Order: sequence, then structure tokens, then C-alpha cells
Amino acid sequence: MVDTARYIDNRMDNYAFNIELYPWARAYRYAVEGKGGIIGLSKTKERLNIFDYSDVVYYDDVIIVVLKGSEFPFAAMEDLKKKKIGIGRGGSFGDDYERAKKSGLFEVVEDSGPVARLKMLLKKRIDCALISPGKSALYQTIKQDDILLRNIEEFAILPKPFKRDPNFLGFSKKMGMQGFLKEFNEAVKHGYEIGAIQKIIDKYTP
Repeated sequence: MVDTARYIDNRMDNYAFNIELYPWARAYRYAVEGKGGIIGLSKTKERLNIFDYSDVVYYDDVIIVVLKGSEFPFAAMEDLKKKKIGIGRGGSFGDDYERAKKSGLFEVVEDSGPVARLKMLLKKRIDCALISPGKSALYQTIKQDDILLRNIEEFAILPKPFKRDPNFLGFSKKMGMQGFLKEFNEAVKHGYEIGAIQKIIDKYTP
């Protein structure tokens, strides 16, 4: 997402991006407060009342990681019944996820990031960890920590992703960024048409 944003920045002559990385919960809070846009944002009914959205920037495969020997069949949200699921603090995966969480179908355990999430999985404090985007994110996370590297063979990925999640750039409606988003969408569309954005994605795909 960051490399894609930088690519688009170089093609929007009327604007200059200032890209800053924060933990998701803080980035989301800043975006709600109108301190900037947020990229990698999923759509929910609640968020549609807060944000103006770009077109889809990237499709994010959210995978389900479990410990080897603890695999289970997964085809739909109901298959997560009574599971403890690890996600990033403040994260959401759309309205179906929010409804399931609210109904108590599964228990959500929030954390500070994917390294902490996988360590909780190793300690069996959660049943599964949601990791994105895809296998590349899992392997990049494992490489960041010696404990995870030593236990790399302990992790297994369920065959079906939890969700193929469309990710967007969003701005608080109070910022009035519709004009910017129109130009942004045109740059994204052109980037995909000429294959430039796909090349960026392919760099991170094992």
C-alpha cells in the first residue's frame, strides 16, 4: 500500500503526499479527527457515515493462521463459532464480520501487531490469527522475530482465506477531499491499466 501510494504521488502533479506510518488504531483515530487520510481502509456501514472513499486500491487476502495439528474446516463465518480470533487493535473486516462479532459468534482478541498475534498463537492464548495481506505478510512477520523464526514450522494456513478484502483510501467527510479522490482514482485506474501497480504487488507475492 505504501509503495502504491508513492507511485500515485509521483503521478499527481497538483498534490504532494506526506506518508506517515502509525499503529492502526492511532492512524484510524487521526483519520476520524480529520488529520489526514488513511490507506488500507475497509468499508463498513458505520464508516460510510464518516469517510469519503476512493475506488479500490488493493484487494487484501486475509488469511487464517493456526498451529499445526489444530486445523479446522473453514468455509464461512459460522465455522469460527466459539473460536478466539487475534486481530490488530481497531481492525475491522466489513459488516458481516461486525455482525458476527457483536452476536458473540467468536471472541476477538486485539493486539499491537502481527508479531504479538503470532506469539499469542504459539502460547495458545488464541485459536487463530488473522494476517494480511496473504502469505507474504505471514512470512515477513515471522522474519521480524527470532522466536517466530525458530517456530516457523508450527504455523499452518487454512486453505480458504477469511476474506478477500477490498482496501481503500479514506478521508473524513469534514475534510472535503472529493476533488482529490477523483484525481487519485484516475491515477490508480491508469496504474492498473499499464501494469505498474501490479508490478508493485508482485514484488511482495511469494
